[in-house]
Amino acid sequence: MSALHELCLGRGRFIAREDAVEHRLSVDPLAMFRAMRAAGAPILTRNGQLPVTASELFALLGPTTLSRLLSAPVQSANSPRRLARLWLHSLATAVATRSLAELTDPPLAVDPDHAFALGLVHDVSLWSELASACGNDRRPPIGPLEFCRMWRLPERVELVWLVTHCGTSEVKTGEALARMILAGEALAILGGFPHPGGESGEVENDLLASLGASRIKRVLDQLRAGMDTRFKQADLELGDIERLAVSGEAPQFGTTAESLAVLDSAPPFEDGILGLVELPSDIALRQILRRLVDTCCSTLHCDRAFFLQWVGKGKSILIRVKQDRSSEPVGDRKVAPTSLEIETIAETAGSGHPELLMRKCDSRYGLLDHLGTDALLVVPVFGSSMLHGFLLLDRAYSATPEVLELEKSKALALAKVCGQNLTSLMLQRREQRSQRDAFTDVLTGLMNRRAAMTQLEREMNRVRRHNLPMSILMMDLDRFKEWNDTYGHLTGDKILAKIGVLLRSTLRGSDTAARIGGEEFLIIQPETTIEESSLVAARIYKAVETAGKELGIPFTISVGLTDLRDDDTIEDVFQRADKALYASKQYGRNRFSIDSQWE
Repeated sequence: MSALHELCLGRGRFIAREDAVEHRLSVDPLAMFRAMRAAGAPILTRNGQLPVTASELFALLGPTTLSRLLSAPVQSANSPRRLARLWLHSLATAVATRSLAELTDPPLAVDPDHAFALGLVHDVSLWSELASACGNDRRPPIGPLEFCRMWRLPERVELVWLVTHCGTSEVKTGEALARMILAGEALAILGGFPHPGGESGEVENDLLASLGASRIKRVLDQLRAGMDTRFKQADLELGDIERLAVSGEAPQFGTTAESLAVLDSAPPFEDGILGLVELPSDIALRQILRRLVDTCCSTLHCDRAFFLQWVGKGKSILIRVKQDRSSEPVGDRKVAPTSLEIETIAETAGSGHPELLMRKCDSRYGLLDHLGTDALLVVPVFGSSMLHGFLLLDRAYSATPEVLELEKSKALALAKVCGQNLTSLMLQRREQRSQRDAFTDVLTGLMNRRAAMTQLEREMNRVRRHNLPMSILMMDLDRFKEWNDTYGHLTGDKILAKIGVLLRSTLRGSDTAARIGGEEFLIIQPETTIEESSLVAARIYKAVETAGKELGIPFTISVGLTDLRDDDTIEDVFQRADKALYASKQYGRNRFSIDSQWE
């Protein structure tokens, strides 16, 4: 449902097909301006080229976003007759400009789709007043140039307005397109669709003269038919709008809440709460945040939802996840808010209650400008008195920020449930980290002796139950005390850390590597024969020798292997592995030896 269409026609039709969304956008200057603003927001901008045509905007924003955007009510409707005339004049200019673009040969070649889109919105001075007055925005109208820059509209919109309405001869970039739009506007007036204010503006006589009378007649003959086709594609009737432009009788339609009731139909709020409560315990942090923003957009009257956290000593914020009904990823987006935005966000953290952040002037804002909106509901996300971040909700597409006031309590309830989930996850991670630290050697990242003994006993019992083989390797760095005394303890630590890296990269995921002493290491290889393990031993001592050469320190390692036998205890296994290791030392180091029952 387009607000402009509803205002002029009072039909209240809702868009049912995706192609109808694009068609309605292509004939609605108000929606085009607001779609350009949404697409130009830095949170969505992919590169320097901003979309201009309806098809480009549709590809970036998608049908769901544009359906909500087309629903934005127009509060400033003092003269429906004038609005209808401006609408007809703008569409006639767009259709005529596109026809000229198709007829004109180079060097004035202009893309017809861009010619149509920019012809539709070229009258920035009038449309900007209506676009700014969508929703509950009661601020005084701003100038066209400030409007273009504050809304981050494509540069071509500003350039075309400068050339067509200000005659700015210095601007050459959009001159060819502007000349064509001036000619299109002249043809629109000749075709019976005058400017509502009676302004004729400049006329591009040279371009019209170059086309010749026959081409001009062809454009004029096809003008009304082209407009009618455009309106029919959007499920509208040209005759209805023409009658309104003559009679000025404005239709009566319901309140904002009533007009958006169907579009904002959502699953019960209780379902959203229950979905957050029943999240699995092993869910990842980003999945929790994703579920939060998705739930807000599905159960609350909001267009977009974001989760952010403070970074950099409160000087910047990090947008972690978003739900804006687009397919563009956000990653971790860092934004620098203004002092006013920081103050509002800090107030919510202090009070624990949501606050509405509103644009109070036309100056630049950090967060509001980055998201391309004029109002945000900031909701603190607490869990057990722990502040995890902030939830941001807005009505940027629907242009009805006053609705956010009605969602404060529900948004806070969702934030509290999510905060409890985040706190539980954080405590769970702390416990896991404590357990990991208790069983991990800090220097090498391998298991410590205590954990290795527990793992060895567990694996011995398991392989015996299933009658499987198992090999055990004991290793010791050669002359480690000598290298430590020669190069210093920091270098010794570096060697040990390197051994940890080598073992983790060499072994399988089912193997266990541990540091069981100063320079002693143990490897447990379940379901592995002594022959298979000997290949691993050879690979390890050669890799250690190579690493020593790369570091400029000729350290090596000796390895002793043994296999698990029927009546072995842990002491038996250690004794035989140590005996094999001693043999490697006796026979010259930097090698492996085997003590096996199959020898």
